[in-house]
Amino acid sequence: MNKWAKDGRYDCHFLCICVLGDASAISLAKEMSSEMQLTHCVNGFIDNDEDMPTYGQLGCKGFIVLDENHGVVNASTSVFMQVKDLAFGHVEALLDAVCAKQPLPKVCPGEYMVLDTPPREAPELKGCQGICVKVDGPNVHFGFMSGPMRGRAMALPASMVSKLGAAGGGASGASGACADGSCGDGSCGEGKSGPNAGCATPGSCAPGAGCDGSGAGLDAKFVDSCLDLVSVKVPSMDDEHADCAAALRALVEQQKRPSLEAALRCLAEHFEHEEALFEKFGFGAHANANLSAAKSHAEEHRRILDKVRGWLAEDAGQQAVPPQVVRELLQDFHEHTIRYDSQYAEPLSAKGAK
Repeated sequence: MNKWAKDGRYDCHFLCICVLGDASAISLAKEMSSEMQLTHCVNGFIDNDEDMPTYGQLGCKGFIVLDENHGVVNASTSVFMQVKDLAFGHVEALLDAVCAKQPLPKVCPGEYMVLDTPPREAPELKGCQGICVKVDGPNVHFGFMSGPMRGRAMALPASMVSKLGAAGGGASGASGACADGSCGDGSCGEGKSGPNAGCATPGSCAPGAGCDGSGAGLDAKFVDSCLDLVSVKVPSMDDEHADCAAALRALVEQQKRPSLEAALRCLAEHFEHEEALFEKFGFGAHANANLSAAKSHAEEHRRILDKVRGWLAEDAGQQAVPPQVVRELLQDFHEHTIRYDSQYAEPLSAKGAK
């Protein structure tokens, strides 16, 4: 957001508002400004209940985009933790249209879609779920998350697809290949159709993901980086994070179904203990559930666990775990500790959480 404000590409204001609703809001706003180096966007806070918004959500759940008359253009854009950088593409597509006073795109990057009208030569693709990887004029680059094209992308007229629900949710297949845009920039299978369609040119898929969703190898530097965790200043949680990291490292080494199941159990137990700690010490509680840090944290727990359970259910008879599955889980765990767990370090340690 600070980058958008600095670039001057958009004739609009970018606001980051701390919504704690009490006297501690100003300190959190200052901390946010320092950590994120918010030098160009507006960084503010609300320190009382009377001024709290009546709608909306925390920034981790998407941006709110308003027009020049403060009318709501989009109440919740795509969620970064679900679709990664495509979430920023969603915001940019909306701002491009709003600032140019043009109609909004039918679908934006990061939004989940369903293929209503498949190519004539591939009727089996009807009803496949996917994600918008890119918009190119009248075409959308449809990243398949289900069906025989799973893990590949295809450029299709926007008239052939429809949104699958609100941005950031509603896609039963929103895990694994293409869910975060890792199927590539639209060049995989572009101009082709059917289950055997591959990359248009060798190496045209995104780094770390093959056209079949298999992903790249897991090099030691990547693994070590993902499992190099910062302390959350709560000893019991640091210990459990170390246990989760050990389970994930075993998964990297073995890449077998039992090790994925073991990692799932370890994560599920840790998440349960973490949420119990939130309740015990009152972390993230808020009268408005949409603005509750504890609620959004717990939802992120469920997303990660559901993603792993989805992988296990899809490949019930498969013992080998694809490298891309391992890679995504490592990235999810690492980003979760940085973007979510770090937020409770100071509040819980100050209250004496052990």
